[in-house]
Amino acid sequence: MTETSEAVADRPSARAVGPAMSIELAPEQARSFAPEVSHFPLGSRVFLTHLTGKPEAMQVEAALRIREKGYIAVPHLGARNFKTEKDFVDLVAAHSRNGITEALFLGGNPALFPGPMDESAQLLAHPVLRDSTIRTAFVAGYPEGHPNIGDADLADALRRKLEICDARSIDARVVSQFAFDGAAMGAWARGLHDRYPGLPVHVGLAGVTSLAKLVKFAMMCGVGPSIAALKRSASGLFNVIADRNPADVLEAMSTSYPQPAGPLHLHFFPFGGWEKTLAWYSEHRGARRLRPGD
Repeated sequence: MTETSEAVADRPSARAVGPAMSIELAPEQARSFAPEVSHFPLGSRVFLTHLTGKPEAMQVEAALRIREKGYIAVPHLGARNFKTEKDFVDLVAAHSRNGITEALFLGGNPALFPGPMDESAQLLAHPVLRDSTIRTAFVAGYPEGHPNIGDADLADALRRKLEICDARSIDARVVSQFAFDGAAMGAWARGLHDRYPGLPVHVGLAGVTSLAKLVKFAMMCGVGPSIAALKRSASGLFNVIADRNPADVLEAMSTSYPQPAGPLHLHFFPFGGWEKTLAWYSEHRGARRLRPGD
């Protein structure tokens, strides 16, 4: 039997060498996405955003394009972005026609939304998934908590979503919002592995970009507690203007959780462009003597 790229990445031997990586793109970036194989191996995951006001056909086309390029397309599906239940059904059906096997299920950000659904659990429980090609479901994680949801409610929501996936024989994974406190992120991942042994966790990291952009996107995405630490780490005009990479976050996370008890991977939000982030991580990986793709 031939192993999938996901199975190889999750083997304990692979985790001992280094984590697999994924990256997030807007659908319109898919056409020009052509990284060097040494920077981003074939079979890696490419997440595709689902934003209010953007045509869903654009995401369908982008996911097919990414799949045809040899990567695993992971489209976002945001409950609050669907005006009707049929819109969700139609989008899942379109991705299924193209053989898309993974998706990220989200509630979505709009406080005011036009449709009948507002939670990712509603999407996961929908009967359309039974007849779809989607067999792996990513759900969101929040290392620093959520600005509008208490920790107990977050934990209960995650439990319910994992139970839905288990009941439907869907492989569940957690991918997190980005943050800047590596020690807290490591502790969060350790807590998930303690509660859910074997659960694959993909830790979100901001890619290579300027401090000003990092703070801007952090505020937009509700990443609050570690912004102060990010600002303190940069002093002087040069450090504010210069591009920053997440090496210090990775180091702190590794120190906090040096021997992961379950699959632990990296997911990049390339705010400064995917080229910069992938080139940096390739160099960083080489300095640590990790294999391509780790």
